[in-house]
Amino acid sequence: MSNSTQLLKNLKGVVIGTVVLASTMLTGCIQSNAAEKFAYSSTAPVSESAIKAVNSSFYTNFAAGGWYYKGAEAINGTINAYIQIPSRLDMNQSDQKNYLRQAICPSTAKKEFWNQLQGIPLSVHIYTYNKKFTVYAHCENPTV
Repeated sequence: MSNSTQLLKNLKGVVIGTVVLASTMLTGCIQSNAAEKFAYSSTAPVSESAIKAVNSSFYTNFAAGGWYYKGAEAINGTINAYIQIPSRLDMNQSDQKNYLRQAICPSTAKKEFWNQLQGIPLSVHIYTYNKKFTVYAHCENPTV
């Protein structure tokens, strides 16, 4: 067997190993993401009144400034509130999530608001241009 044939066999083995490793890692990421979504999803349908409560609360909070509230959507038994921002925040993703929880999520003191959600989980998402690429945080619901 020539050196070039042996080299091609070795290279083929390395490529196959890399593909197997990458697919295993990707599967782990997908499963982790699915587990996080499952942990916050509910089987109960989201009521129109809950969506309206979120929209009313957030529209008034983002009436001025460069941040624009783009509405709420019911997805898998949760409410996702979307806010478009002019540019990325100058902080890492973990700090952005903490910021969203502390500054953007409705406070636990807003009992009437949380009661209107009837235990439905709420997440706040920020993005710059495309809703597919959000940074989000799950808001703490004191009624659950």
